[in-house]
Amino acid sequence: MSRNTHVLLYRGLARLATQSGIGEAIRHQQRTLALTGRTVTSQVFGQWDVVHLNTVFPDTPLLVLLARLRRRRVVLWAHSTEEDFRNSFRGSNLLSPLFRRWITLLYRMGDVVITPTAYARDLIRSYGLPGRVRVLSNGVDTQFFTPDDGAGRDFRRRHGIAQDAQLVVSAGLQIARKGILDWIELARSRPQMQFWWFGHTDPVLLDPAVRTAMQGAPDNCVFPGYVPAAELRDAYRAADVFAFLTHEETEGLVLLEALACGAPVLLRDIPLYADWLPDGEVVHKAGGTGSQFVTAAGRTLDAMLNGDLPDLRAAGRRAAQNLDFTAVAGDLDRIYREEVLDPPEAATPRTPSQAGNIAN
Repeated sequence: MSRNTHVLLYRGLARLATQSGIGEAIRHQQRTLALTGRTVTSQVFGQWDVVHLNTVFPDTPLLVLLARLRRRRVVLWAHSTEEDFRNSFRGSNLLSPLFRRWITLLYRMGDVVITPTAYARDLIRSYGLPGRVRVLSNGVDTQFFTPDDGAGRDFRRRHGIAQDAQLVVSAGLQIARKGILDWIELARSRPQMQFWWFGHTDPVLLDPAVRTAMQGAPDNCVFPGYVPAAELRDAYRAADVFAFLTHEETEGLVLLEALACGAPVLLRDIPLYADWLPDGEVVHKAGGTGSQFVTAAGRTLDAMLNGDLPDLRAAGRRAAQNLDFTAVAGDLDRIYREEVLDPPEAATPRTPSQAGNIAN
């Protein structure tokens, strides 16, 4: 198979996830594949050599079967784990053991499995997945997501936010796993600040606790819903702090975008970010559980806004630039040469590296 590979970037039922991180990851793959010089198609019955599959919907095994019948290679992107399925939608905790068995079955179908971080790779390997799992960040467009103080001021003017108001922004699905319950309580404890959460979840899927919390949220909580990328970018630029209080992630695309825009970041201290984004060096973190976490996050937030903690915006921007599409495309090309175009046994072993870089 030559480098001029035709890649089927299958969407199918992935259209149901266009407003999620998976939908964004698929769009990122299209960019990075183009940067490697490969031809991307969406025509299932057209010409293609490799298929990229990104979702855990029932059409994924059907596409694997089609690829096998056509003797084509299958690249499965592992965006989901049992751990990040929990505390998401209504009934997810009850279904999580079945979800783990389902995704393990799906991931076994790939000729190569790619997941965005070493943390996610280790979780997937713990499921007993045979074969090699490669690590490759979803990447971020650091040419689009850039710092711009003027655009931040314009965002505030458009939405009637005073220039001297303290603005705390977050983004993601409105689910407990993303930390929205703690975020609302943090807003309740800081009525003098404005808290804006971007993103939308179908009300039918909302966990009752999240629905109740959002309905009873204080007046300083604003939920604009899902907005275009340019509007979200300006929200990052306008933010005094981007508060990403997620309990579990495989990477966190909105975090990469906020870092690229130079937003100061307050992060929950979870294993995924322990080595990748060191506390006090790239981001500021808060630990603890329940009310203890909200108290700790509030103290860190106040210290950031009062200038009592180091300004880490430049370090955050550099961390995002390390995962720019150009760098990710080079690593994707390497995976193709080692795992897709050549027999896997011919691949050169590599030393695992930190999240976002290629690793075996």
